[in-house]
Amino acid sequence: MNCPVNTFNNNEYEKLKRKIFLVTFPFIFLTNLAYWLFSPYVDHLMFVVLPCFNLYLALIWLFIYRQRHIRPCEIISLVVFGFYHLLRIYSLFNQLEEGIFNVYGLWSPLYFVYIFLVLEQAEAIGYSLFIFLLTVALGIPHLGNPRANDILTQYYISTFLYILLLIFFQKIVPSYIESDMLRKNAYYDSLTDIANRRSLDELLRDEIKLCREHNRCSSIIFFDIDNFKEVNDEFGHDIGDSVLIEFVSLVKSSIRESDFFGRWGGDEFIVIAANQSLAEASQLAEKLRKIIASHSFCYIDHVTASFGVTSIEPDDLPQSLIKRADQALYCAKKSGRNTVKAL
Repeated sequence: MNCPVNTFNNNEYEKLKRKIFLVTFPFIFLTNLAYWLFSPYVDHLMFVVLPCFNLYLALIWLFIYRQRHIRPCEIISLVVFGFYHLLRIYSLFNQLEEGIFNVYGLWSPLYFVYIFLVLEQAEAIGYSLFIFLLTVALGIPHLGNPRANDILTQYYISTFLYILLLIFFQKIVPSYIESDMLRKNAYYDSLTDIANRRSLDELLRDEIKLCREHNRCSSIIFFDIDNFKEVNDEFGHDIGDSVLIEFVSLVKSSIRESDFFGRWGGDEFIVIAANQSLAEASQLAEKLRKIIASHSFCYIDHVTASFGVTSIEPDDLPQSLIKRADQALYCAKKSGRNTVKAL
């Protein structure tokens, strides 16, 4: 169900759609194949149409899997699936005259789901109602048949309700995703996708509380990239952002799963080394320092970082803890950078 671009990341939605198509199309293919091979109710028309449709479905799946011409495939399929849908409905209505309920009556709502996946809201409503009216027109000649009348009525009502539900669902999903994004943006850094300052504040409070209640020792590592302003000045902010993203990825892969890692601001970062003493956290900081210094970055070859380490004391508040770690970082900077200092 397409939503306005400004409500959520359109790229993420396209990825989600692709996953839906890749998972559901094979099920439809196998169901149609089984129906064609084994059902005694396949009429002459469907005996020809079903293998052609399955061949098309397999071809479209291959294009989507290889990420080739996905949008043209969606639009072309809207027409092909619509034509197939109407043919199956035509066959279904004819079989009702013989007292046979065609199983496509159970599958037909999927086409309307596809419409709302591919088209924007107004277009999806208009196109789905157009297909629904064509479906009604195909059934009119059969309404006088007592065997078909009740089933047709129930089918029309249920299909119309499906369309209404899809309209409401299309309105609800953007609101849900927007609220989820707002929550994420409140606690995660938009560039690096790690905890932001607000989130780190809460994590520090929680860790200080745990240390008091369980008499355990935890530490924090406060660090930044040496001379990062010069990187932005010389190479530009786009390259600077790329360095930050690569820097974060490097640190994330080098710490424990139990450690908390976040961006304090700019090129400043914090690792909360849970249940680690000052000596252990200092060893971790030294490990990070060496990894960063030896790493070849994509655009600027090498950068270094300076580290300030401190452990949580019983009477600490987040502010006092950060102040002490910042003082340790300042000492590291005064010592010539690319070093670790502990307080």
